[in-house]
Amino acid sequence: MKTLAAILVCVLLGAVPASGASGASGTSGTSGMEAFKGLSGELRITGSDVGLVAVREAAEAVMAENPSIKISISMTGAGNGIRRVRLRQADICLYDRDPANSLQSGAPLAFVPYGVDPVAVVVNPVNTVGSLTLEQIKQLFGARIRFWNLVGGPDFPAMPLYIEASEVEGHPGTRAGNVSISSQPAMRFTLARNKETLGYISLRDLDASLKPIAVDGSAPSLEGFRSGTYRIYRLMFAAVPQTCPPLAKAFMDYMAGPQGQALLERSGYVPLSAKPAWESVLPVAFPDRLADGL
Repeated sequence: MKTLAAILVCVLLGAVPASGASGASGTSGTSGMEAFKGLSGELRITGSDVGLVAVREAAEAVMAENPSIKISISMTGAGNGIRRVRLRQADICLYDRDPANSLQSGAPLAFVPYGVDPVAVVVNPVNTVGSLTLEQIKQLFGARIRFWNLVGGPDFPAMPLYIEASEVEGHPGTRAGNVSISSQPAMRFTLARNKETLGYISLRDLDASLKPIAVDGSAPSLEGFRSGTYRIYRLMFAAVPQTCPPLAKAFMDYMAGPQGQALLERSGYVPLSAKPAWESVLPVAFPDRLADGL
């Protein structure tokens, strides 16, 4: 297990807590487009595709209202994105893991929570398994169950997939048979083309190329998540330099405000103010823990 970083939950949004309230107002009291008044230049966003739909729509709205601002978005995966922010090659990294996964070395970062991402456990569509207990899922991810027929499925090996835990490529890689990949699109590609695979993906991104798994009898759905019957999720963070560029601060103020949170909700995510009091029953925000079957 890697050394956990000291987490700087960002003061950019008036100390928005990772556990709760929306944070619709920034430290300057601005909201919406007022946050960009007097600003110009380029804002570079990189990282995970989790949250991308809402962030891209927000970027288009900001540029339409502020012609002197240019926002570029490049999806590199969260690990590469973090490295780019540390090297000042990007201003914001969309980060779909817990900040504790980031390294302690390098330029210090702050992590701004801005939304909630309900997550579905998924397999290849040819897999006949449709429902598993939480304990079975943990044992499959932890490579304690190595064949699908041991949980009522086909007679072929189980291959768990994980999104890399931090800037360190190839982690988790702690057990034979684990496959660590860089991003959610890579997760989708690998799942759709390999019948043995088990993985996880944003609930909003489910389509016919993947088969969702019911957990303890509860199928993944937004309705189930909101009611508390389906309990797998991760928080969505933006990683920024500890000394945050003004444009990055304004953009994250916008994303945490009413307009940005409405964009998130329309995109199929859950606003930060609606974060449940309970923790995710599966540690999808901690790939190393998932690989350990915790």
